[in-house]
Amino acid sequence: MAIHERAIIEAVSGLGFAGNEEGLIPAFGLYLTKHFADYYNRISYALLGDFIRRAPELEEDARALLIEAGRVCSFHTFGGIMTSVEWDAVVRPMIESREDWVLGMVAVVNALGWGRWEVKSLEANERLVLTVHDSYEATGYVRDYPRAKEPRCYLAAGGVAGLMNLVYQGDITARPTFSEAYYLEIFRSPRTFAARETRCLAMGDSCCEIVAERDPI
Repeated sequence: MAIHERAIIEAVSGLGFAGNEEGLIPAFGLYLTKHFADYYNRISYALLGDFIRRAPELEEDARALLIEAGRVCSFHTFGGIMTSVEWDAVVRPMIESREDWVLGMVAVVNALGWGRWEVKSLEANERLVLTVHDSYEATGYVRDYPRAKEPRCYLAAGGVAGLMNLVYQGDITARPTFSEAYYLEIFRSPRTFAARETRCLAMGDSCCEIVAERDPI
């Protein structure tokens, strides 16, 4: 395959993510932050739990909001990474097809400590099946809460949908401007990619699995 994941992980890991005097990490043309995964987890699961207690009929809306947060995050973070000078230096020379943009971004994710992402299958412009080992969302849930009846990797699900939309629904290769209008164009248009978690460590599965497919017409 064109994408050499180990080389990408070694290069990204060697960038030395360090905060400036304001606590922000300038990298990939973005400002990143580094904090405990539990900070995100507890806020997310507390939000969901509060919805369930106060208005059970809005539980699905709460899940949708958490996944939407992942889609917005991926739009800006993945979009920024894939149009950065670091990407051009490390990943882009390996790219031979549009599918390599997906594989290259997954390799970068695996250097960031979010769990181990692995592409199981990728159908160009149609479908992605991805497993996540040691997802920080799911491992945090398993430690702090009873076994879940529903998947709990909301940010990862939104991120996977966002990646497919950036590569196929939009055109990341054209270096777009990541504006609100562009977000609405690719995420609110017919047949945009949506993701669902089909297996989750929080439900007792051995790993998490996320499937991204186009919305039916």
